Amino acid sequence: MSTTTESARPAKAGPVPSPGRRTRTLLLVALTFGAGVIDIIGFLGMHQVFTANMTGNIVLFGLAAGEANGADLARCGVATLAFALGLLLGFRMAGRGDPSRLWPPGVTRALAADLVLQVLFLVGWAATGARPEAATLLVLIALSSAAMGVQTAAARTLAADGITTTFVTGTLTSMMGSLSIGSSASAGVRTAVIGGLTAGAAAGGVLMGPAPVLAAAIGPVIVVIVIAVAFTLHRKPASPLG
Repeated sequence: MSTTTESARPAKAGPVPSPGRRTRTLLLVALTFGAGVIDIIGFLGMHQVFTANMTGNIVLFGLAAGEANGADLARCGVATLAFALGLLLGFRMAGRGDPSRLWPPGVTRALAADLVLQVLFLVGWAATGARPEAATLLVLIALSSAAMGVQTAAARTLAADGITTTFVTGTLTSMMGSLSIGSSASAGVRTAVIGGLTAGAAAGGVLMGPAPVLAAAIGPVIVVIVIAVAFTLHRKPASPLG
């Protein structure tokens, strides 16, 4: 056939994902939804601090430094440091991952630590009537940020289609880069992740006024569900056809 005919053929989207891979993707999108809620809690309920998205947080830190705003510096600094420590803890608990497994058990262990941190945050958040101040505010920022750091490390260990669950800049970049060369592989997954974070932020915004404690409960509930389902994936192979 001619070159023209060959070029007219649509780009291949790659192998159809197995049910196990689809389940893994749904779990990661669910975690991303929870991260969207958590970031809104930080922004609206803890003096405009991001506890899941460190890019925005570091920008706010720089702004606070430029304005010599000590209170904002403390909040953003605590959030960034706690997130970094959460990453360290998460990577240590998750281990190096196992390319032969769809969902290594170490990732579930890391998510268990994420759950503990989120529950501690929820207890403190409820105890203050969702209006923490002073030292309590900094403690809650640290708990929330550390939880998101652990969750990010767990997702990164999976190396699943570039999903991070707490920020989507890299996901969006990868998706646009693939589409620019005619490849639609993982485009649906990445779109779902971006939509999940957006939907989580929207849900958090709706609940923060009338039910801020309920908003903070969404994250732990999602992690419990993810951990429960993840046990079914521990023995599944990582092959797209497995």
